[in-house]
Amino acid sequence: MAKANKLAPGDVAPDGVCLNVDGLPVELSTFWEKGPLLLTFLRHFG
Repeated sequence: MAKANKLAPGDVAPDGVCLNVDGLPVELSTFWEKGPLLLTFLRHFG
């Protein structure tokens, strides 16, 4: 079983890349430059 690296409250999260609504890659750090970021993952069944 792999050990997960967990963040504690107040830790700086590692940067990541996601796709915007146009399908273009965007670095998450561009969003949290302005303040806290809440990233939510939704599952779509259909």
